Amino acid sequence: MSFHLAGIVPLVGKPMDFRLEWHDSLMPLAPNFYAVERAVLECAYAGCETIWVIANDDIAPLLRHRLGDYIHDPISIGRKNKYPSQSRKPIPIFYVPCPAKHKNKSHCISWTILHGAKTAYDIGATLSKWVAPGSFYVSFCHGVYPTKVLRPVRRQISRATNFTVTFQDKSVATNNLLGFTFNVEQMNKALNKFMETDKSLLWGEDLKNEKQFYEENFSLDKVFKHVILYKREQLEVPWFHQIDSWENYCQFLASPEKSQMKHPGKLIISYREFNPVGEDSE
Repeated sequence: MSFHLAGIVPLVGKPMDFRLEWHDSLMPLAPNFYAVERAVLECAYAGCETIWVIANDDIAPLLRHRLGDYIHDPISIGRKNKYPSQSRKPIPIFYVPCPAKHKNKSHCISWTILHGAKTAYDIGATLSKWVAPGSFYVSFCHGVYPTKVLRPVRRQISRATNFTVTFQDKSVATNNLLGFTFNVEQMNKALNKFMETDKSLLWGEDLKNEKQFYEENFSLDKVFKHVILYKREQLEVPWFHQIDSWENYCQFLASPEKSQMKHPGKLIISYREFNPVGEDSE
């Protein structure tokens, strides 16, 4: 029985204090290896069949120039057979912008995650019920930990039951940027909470700062706490750094764990395009 696990990489959120010319997701973790690439690689190791990068149109072209249309599944690389290239499994990468009408939620990463999941589900369900995602794996650019540790637990992740990555009592339940899954039913419940709030604000008094309101009242721990309460599987990672500020980023660079971060190789991540319909590959 097929099960579609969709990876969600949320990039639309409150700007961090790096204040550089490039987007926060392009902070380097190692030579030629960026934070967004680590997040996409995590989705691949988790067993995602598709990866949905939630990024607005101002940065999506640059991300696509770096990531391309797909990433190769790491476990399909290096298999010993007569034609190794035929055993490589591509995982499509889709780029999803947030609508302008949701600008008041642009600092709310929970909404970015749910918007990406809803988009992935609606597109899949339009094609076929067999293509629609059953669960979603969320990977954060600024939560740094080894990705290969997910490989042995791919079967546990690709289920309708919840899965969370933890480190010393830290998880999404404590508002930390560690991976987790949620299913379609939980997605709909969380979206209903946003809809109820939108309606109450529409008929109530105007807020001075709606972005701050959604950021504070719909944080990761508050929106997805029901996912943690009903979790069935979890994985403790050996180390974790949350590089969501310049100070934390410097602590990661000064740590011995930084030497474990490196680019997985161009065979896994590099700019590639799918062959357009009706055109031959050169």
